[in-house]
Amino acid sequence: MSSDNLKELLDSTDNLMWSVDRDFKLNASKRPFREKAKLFSEKADEAGSDVLSIHLQFMAFYERVFLGETFVEVRHPTDSVELWSEISFFPIRKGDQIIGAACCSRDITISKREEHRLKLLESVVINATDSVLITEAFSLDEKGPKIVYANNALTRMTGYTQEEIIGKTPRMLHGPKTNKEELSRATKCLTESKACEVEIVNYKKNGDEFCMHISIVPVVGSRGLPTYFISIGRDITERFENIKAIKEQNQKLADIAWVQSHDVRGPLARIKGLVNLLSNHSHSEDDTELIGYLMNASNEMDDVIKKISQQTEEVHGFLK
Repeated sequence: MSSDNLKELLDSTDNLMWSVDRDFKLNASKRPFREKAKLFSEKADEAGSDVLSIHLQFMAFYERVFLGETFVEVRHPTDSVELWSEISFFPIRKGDQIIGAACCSRDITISKREEHRLKLLESVVINATDSVLITEAFSLDEKGPKIVYANNALTRMTGYTQEEIIGKTPRMLHGPKTNKEELSRATKCLTESKACEVEIVNYKKNGDEFCMHISIVPVVGSRGLPTYFISIGRDITERFENIKAIKEQNQKLADIAWVQSHDVRGPLARIKGLVNLLSNHSHSEDDTELIGYLMNASNEMDDVIKKISQQTEEVHGFLK
């Protein structure tokens, strides 16, 4: 390759490349570096320029190179512009002597932003109160997908350690009361690369039951096929117990409504029948007055029972 072709090849990349001699003077550089250096000085691209010597940190780097060291530095200038650079330093040798330093800098701002974003997401997942479980998207119909990640919330919920969970399958949490129909529905959705939600009973390491609401989403790879499944679970045991208690209370109300409608109103109806029977016979004036009082009282009691039964039925219907 000719020197012109080599120069053209080097200038076609965005990486900054330059070299300095033992006096910290610029020896050579490629076009992207010269364009960047002009921000500091109009003569920065000239061979022999000492514009770089004002950067004391770089002078320390060059000194390390002159001692024969090859190394990489990551720099983040302290200004308002977010810019990360990865700079490689190499000694230039002539025989047994080091006559200068060769430098190559590449912009890693985008990768640093992505790294920061991933660290932020990792922090959210690690410190989340909901459990996060990541499995491989394989073996849905056999042993189950292998777990590759579990956050701290899941270890707190289940009592298992990270080491006991990683490499296993979610089926390690299932037991006698785990709803098989819900699991089958979830498997069908995931096989079709669809997100799904299930509510199932899981089991802790000590055998205790707890209820979980789980949202599962597939992570689709570049080929359009799922590579991982992410499950986010929330312990809903308290809510489940509240619902159970409400259902039990509702059944009690239904039993009360039955007693009011049949066991109480039956005797009352017989009392009213006897009062009507007594009223059809001749009595003294005092007896007739007492029978009237008894009739009014039984009618009032009948109205009260009707209201209680109606209100009980309304509450029962609301809690269904």
